[in-house]
Amino acid sequence: MPRKRQSTKSRIIKAAWNLFHKQGYNETTLEDIISASKTSKGTFYHYFKGKEALLNSLSYLFDTRYEELEPTLKDNMSATEKLLYLNHEVFYMIEEGIDVHLIAYLYSSQLITKDKKSLADPKRYYFKICTSILQEGLDSGEFKNTSTAEELMDLYAMFERALLYDWSLYRAKFSLSGHSDKLLPHVLKTFAEGL
Repeated sequence: MPRKRQSTKSRIIKAAWNLFHKQGYNETTLEDIISASKTSKGTFYHYFKGKEALLNSLSYLFDTRYEELEPTLKDNMSATEKLLYLNHEVFYMIEEGIDVHLIAYLYSSQLITKDKKSLADPKRYYFKICTSILQEGLDSGEFKNTSTAEELMDLYAMFERALLYDWSLYRAKFSLSGHSDKLLPHVLKTFAEGL
């Protein structure tokens, strides 16, 4: 299958977050991002108002990871196995590749922004893929149909946001993916038992 060409916006976001991870947010200049993404200043400003606007692009980076992982989901996996796998892989990517201070800054900015709240945007790929998996679980009887897939998604997303918030609050003093690996099965068990 031919490889999907990376969009310019995606290239800028990936380059910026790689630099933020390696150099730190404050030490990364706009010129660094433009150079690393092989774009021009005009192209950069076509997509973003400035370096600060890239903080809201973190959810886009997460969604890109979900899109990369989707083809690796196997048909014989249960909904629970799919959600555990996706959660582990994305949380591992976050703890290994994103500075905890940037996650904390993103969370705080989401509370005060007048722009759309990128983490809670229902159009995100994250919400689409996870809601679809939850619906599979309901359709197969794996999850009790006392709630809709959308209601389960609200709880699932709340769990992930809460864990990310705690991880940020405690400055990554614990393994994000390891902690989630222990707690998420209990959340999914309540979906199976019914709410």
